[in-house]
Amino acid sequence: MVELSQLYGDLRAQDVSLYIRDLGFSEAACIEYHHKYAVFLDSACFQSLRRMKSILAHEIGHCATGCTHRVSSPLDLVEKHEYKATRWAIERYLPFAALQEAMAEGFCQPWELAEYFDVSEQLVRQALQYYTGPKALRFQG
Repeated sequence: MVELSQLYGDLRAQDVSLYIRDLGFSEAACIEYHHKYAVFLDSACFQSLRRMKSILAHEIGHCATGCTHRVSSPLDLVEKHEYKATRWAIERYLPFAALQEAMAEGFCQPWELAEYFDVSEQLVRQALQYYTGPKALRFQG
């Protein structure tokens, strides 16, 4: 299970500031200034704690990988940075071995895994796609 305490611990370990604010344009944003990072979350945008934790994990991924970009950056660079942040979040919070263990316990559907790990189904689907696609791993059935 992905706990808020783990997410907050990762923020502290990376010396990242967290701000809960009305952003008006996005659920979340990560800003880098002189090699210091801050994550902003708009709590009004989240329908569930699972969604908020999944977005926070992704934003921590931006900080951990250093993949931030200017708003005016080309789309291909933005997509590359988003992919790297998501990949980091998946490897950190939904490692392959943990997913495989959950599946061995009978949690096989994405919605079941989302409940098991207490994250969004979207993040679980991204993890499954990542591990079976680019990583070419197979889950034992």
